[in-house]
Amino acid sequence: MMFTEFGRRVEENGSLGTDHGTATPMFIVGHNVKGGFYGTPPSLTDLDDGNLKMTTDFRRGYATMIKGWLGYDDVSTILKGQFDTLPAFA
Repeated sequence: MMFTEFGRRVEENGSLGTDHGTATPMFIVGHNVKGGFYGTPPSLTDLDDGNLKMTTDFRRGYATMIKGWLGYDDVSTILKGQFDTLPAFA
């Protein structure tokens, strides 16, 4: 699983790049991973003060890894809440 703590903003900045933003992708790779896009793509026009709006809680990704990869069923104890897993494992 690869995940960064910051995303990128939609609008180009003065140096023709983009500034740090909020929402960011999470990647899960491996032999037992079902490829595909999970969650709802963020809107490039419906922004929160210039930032993409998160559409899938990152803790769902963690829950998926804890249950699907580590095989531990009591995910809510680790994450201190109930988060649905994503159908990312074959």
